[in-house]
Amino acid sequence: MLNHMIKILDYKKGLLDFHNHSTYSDGGDTPTQLVARAKKQGVSAMALTDHHVMGGLPEFRNACQQYDIFAIPFGMEISVEFPQEALEKRDNEAPDMVILGKNPRNIEAKVQGYQIILQKDRANRFLPETFERLNEMGFYVPQLSPDVKTANAEKLGRLLADMVRNLTKGDNPKKLVNHVQSINPFIKREDIEKQPLKYVTKYVLAIGQQGYVKRFEGFSVSDARTLAEDMRCRLFIAHPGGEYGFLSDSMLEYFIQEKVHGIEIRNYFNTPEQNKNFDFLAEKYNLIRSGGSDCHGDNGPFKIGIYDRPQNQVPKEVLEELWDNLPD
Repeated sequence: MLNHMIKILDYKKGLLDFHNHSTYSDGGDTPTQLVARAKKQGVSAMALTDHHVMGGLPEFRNACQQYDIFAIPFGMEISVEFPQEALEKRDNEAPDMVILGKNPRNIEAKVQGYQIILQKDRANRFLPETFERLNEMGFYVPQLSPDVKTANAEKLGRLLADMVRNLTKGDNPKKLVNHVQSINPFIKREDIEKQPLKYVTKYVLAIGQQGYVKRFEGFSVSDARTLAEDMRCRLFIAHPGGEYGFLSDSMLEYFIQEKVHGIEIRNYFNTPEQNKNFDFLAEKYNLIRSGGSDCHGDNGPFKIGIYDRPQNQVPKEVLEELWDNLPD
C-alpha cells in the first residue's frame, strides 16, 4: 500500500489527461507519438480512449512505460442511445461515454458484443444515410464499397473519418465555404479554409444541420453500465461541457438516474460555470471524477493535458481518486 501511495503521489505532480485518441480511431498520432508529445507538454498520467476500439492500448501502455507516464491500462470511448423523453431540443441523441479500467476482464468478448451492435447500425443505417445527405447537399463523397457490410469496428471508424476528411478535398472546400456562409455570412472564407474540419463539424454534421444523422441506435446507457461492470471497469459521462456538444440538465439527470459511475469534470472547452456545476454533481451524487482534453493529435488543436488553459486542467488529486475507485 505504501509503495502504491508513493507511486501515485509521484505521478500526480504533472498534468493529468484521461481522454485522448490515436490513429486507431480518429486521432492524428499513433499511440507512441501521442505519449511522446504528452511527455513534452508535462503530462504525467493519462489514458487512451479511442472510439469503439482497443487495438492501440498495448502500444499505448508500452509507450507510457518508455516515457515514464502513469497509464490507466484500459480506456475506450463508446456511444449510447438516449430515450426521446430524456432529451431537450437539439440534444445529442447518441452521446459519448468513456470506460476506464485498472484490471479489466473478459474484454475481448464483451467489447465484441458492443462492436457487433455498432457495426450493424453503422453499415446498415448511419453510413448510407450520411452518404446520401452529403450528396444531396452537393458534396462529392466516394461511393461506399460493398464490403462495408462486413467491415469491423476499426475499419468502419476509418470509413467515417475518411468521409468527413473528404469534405476538405477537391471542390468540396469551395462548396463548404458557400454552405457555411449561407448560414452565417459573417464568417470569413479564410477562416473556413484554415480550419475546414471545424466548420464541417459545426455547420454540416452537427445536430440540426442538413448533414446530421443520428449517430447510434440500439445500445442504451444501462447497456453501457452493464458492459463496464462486466469488464470490471467504470463508466464515465464524457466531456459534458464546452461550447459544442455540451449536455443539457435533462441528459445529466438521466445519466445520474441510470447510475453511471463517474463524470469528466474538466475538458479543454469548459466554462468556469460548467466546472463549478460538474464539481457539484460529482460531490452530490458520489461520482468518480475524471477529465481530459479529448485530444485528437493533429486532427484538431493539440491540447494534450489542457496545458495552455490552467483553469480547466484536471485537479491533481483526481489521479488518486480515479485509480482507487477502479476495481482491482
